[in-house]
Amino acid sequence: MREHIIKQQLGDNIMRTALYIRVSTQEQLDGFSISAQKRQLTAYCESQGWDIAGYYVEEGISAKDTKRPELQRMITHIKSDLIDCVLVYKLDRLTRSVLDLYNLLQIFEENDCKFKSATEVYDTTSAIGRMFITLVASFAQFERERLAERVSMGMEQMTREGKWKGGHIGYGHDRIDGKMVIIEEEANVLKDMYDWYIKGMSDRKIAVKLNDLSITTRSGAEWTEGKVRYALTNKKNIGTLQYGVRVNQDKSFDVEDIYPPIIDEKTFNQANAARVARRRFHGKQATSNYYFSGIATCSRCGTTLKGIKSRGYKRYRCRNTIYKKCDLPTFSESIIEHNFLKHLKVTSFDKNKIELPDNKADIRKIKRIEKELKKIKNRMKKWQYAWANEAITDEDFRERMAEERERERMYKEQLKELHVSEPKSIDVDILEMMQSAVRNWKLLDDAEKKQLMQIAVDKVIVDIDDELKNTKNYDKLIIKKIEFN
Repeated sequence: MREHIIKQQLGDNIMRTALYIRVSTQEQLDGFSISAQKRQLTAYCESQGWDIAGYYVEEGISAKDTKRPELQRMITHIKSDLIDCVLVYKLDRLTRSVLDLYNLLQIFEENDCKFKSATEVYDTTSAIGRMFITLVASFAQFERERLAERVSMGMEQMTREGKWKGGHIGYGHDRIDGKMVIIEEEANVLKDMYDWYIKGMSDRKIAVKLNDLSITTRSGAEWTEGKVRYALTNKKNIGTLQYGVRVNQDKSFDVEDIYPPIIDEKTFNQANAARVARRRFHGKQATSNYYFSGIATCSRCGTTLKGIKSRGYKRYRCRNTIYKKCDLPTFSESIIEHNFLKHLKVTSFDKNKIELPDNKADIRKIKRIEKELKKIKNRMKKWQYAWANEAITDEDFRERMAEERERERMYKEQLKELHVSEPKSIDVDILEMMQSAVRNWKLLDDAEKKQLMQIAVDKVIVDIDDELKNTKNYDKLIIKKIEFN
């Protein structure tokens, strides 16, 4: 109110003008420096007889949105009736977004504030002027988006060619003389982290252990749960460069053999499989030594069984029994353990789901074929990208794609001879783990058994023979079915 009275006393010709100035580092080099803008805007106000209400200067800040401190301070002053006009050197100093321009113009209009450009002819008091300013802002936004597309395409092409596109290299590696190298001290820490995770430690517990050991990140910061998770799930540890992990996920792809690998692919896949499996479990289910908890499933009501301790023994109980909704008797862990191993020895895997070769040589051959098929798919993507960017001729593209398809057909024929119809229809790692489990079960501790169960087994569907339920006969427990992940 006080400012409004002062304005009336000074007369209608007094224009309290806010000078909004914005630059980025590059723009200072291109002649848009703070001093240059300030000088021209001040001269403009003097020529018009306007009063300068204040300078609102943004240095090194993009105009991609309105989350700018000086812009927000200016808007606050406009709403407080301290400003009659906003003056900029050019429209793109204020915004490059059509939507942001509309919103800003609406704020200006609601608070009886004009908008002027010192180097462009705009009149926000008329409909034609507002239309014209919107068109100019549209071109500014178009140019920014086109530049972003060119940058994105360039980065994508660099990644496909195996070139370093900049950014965070990641713990365990560094770039020296243009080459990726392993930092041995950090690599050893990563190997320990994978070992701890596979043996049952969570991301959070690993972070705590690293901090207790006074092991920091490369920047000297303490480890957090998120930092551990990022380190363990980063494919660079097996030599693969990833594109589109955080942004452009619809265009994501991998380029192999860019980094020197820190761990082998089997260890990485085992840790990842453990991570996926743990998402099914929560709380004590994920960390307790009841390795059938959440996996053993009641055949009578379909509910998973819970591990309990009774008279010093580990037992399992259907969750619905406490609500009187199921009558499955409880049973000891030794009974389900005995029958689980017995079932694995005499029962083949679900033939409708997978076909499993018994010969170890066949297993190794399947692994090799799957790896070759993956390489073929990656090469086909590269040929398509090269053709789309006119790096190869139409004839070269057809010939190379025909060669890749012939290789793909040949490898798939080899898989059929091994009784595997599709390369992804078999998980060889799970097969090897289960075959090893039968042989070495007694040598595993509870944590290792639980880890194995979570990775490999989805359900163990069980029932109790009612005639034997009150006996100590191990045959009273019946395993109806084992379903694998």
